[in-house]
Amino acid sequence: MISVERDGDFAAVMRDGRVLWRLDRCCNPFVEAVVWPAAGVVAIGAGACVQFVDKSDERVVKTIELGPGDEGDWFGHFGDEVGDTLYVLGWANVTAIDRRLAVTWVSRDVAIDGITWRGRAGGRVLVSAEMDPPGGWVDVELDAATGRELSRRSR
Repeated sequence: MISVERDGDFAAVMRDGRVLWRLDRCCNPFVEAVVWPAAGVVAIGAGACVQFVDKSDERVVKTIELGPGDEGDWFGHFGDEVGDTLYVLGWANVTAIDRRLAVTWVSRDVAIDGITWRGRAGGRVLVSAEMDPPGGWVDVELDAATGRELSRRSR
């Protein structure tokens, strides 16, 4: 079983109590790991990137940066539904990654200070976006194929 524990400025990725990797969180409090069977990897979000680790030999096979410098984003969460696409919810953007570990699309400026997962329905990705912190959340629908914003409404 893969788990992630915060360890100061780092995240310790563990399997059965043994530390496999230590990742720099870059002062980002959000760290998650998810097993992605369709891609044969474990996805680990920390700091400003997502790393993909081969499940069989525990080596990092790819790292996707969520954006450079001031234009970049920080990891927040993964979408709860992990199939052929993995959805990365940043603080501002949503990134879709296919099972070949290629970025399919990035929907920018969805939020100002955080995104939470609501689900998928009928070709749409459903998220909530904080637009007026604290607590100013809106529901946003994105096209699952392109990331284009379809609707936005106050809660």
